[in-house]
Amino acid sequence: MSPAQLKELQELSHIFSQGKASPKQIQQLSALLAQINCYGEEGKAVANEQANFIRAPNFG
Repeated sequence: MSPAQLKELQELSHIFSQGKASPKQIQQLSALLAQINCYGEEGKAVANEQANFIRAPNFG
């Protein structure tokens, strides 16, 4: 999660905790969470790809 995403999430969280979220802010939160979730999945995919390229030791 980027610093900008974290800041936006904190701001939206504050608005939601006060019960003052508008439909636009609900959409913003949904989009932000989707971005964060996709970023996390991409990071896992990259880690898995890197793990797949680790060569086994050659004992022969």
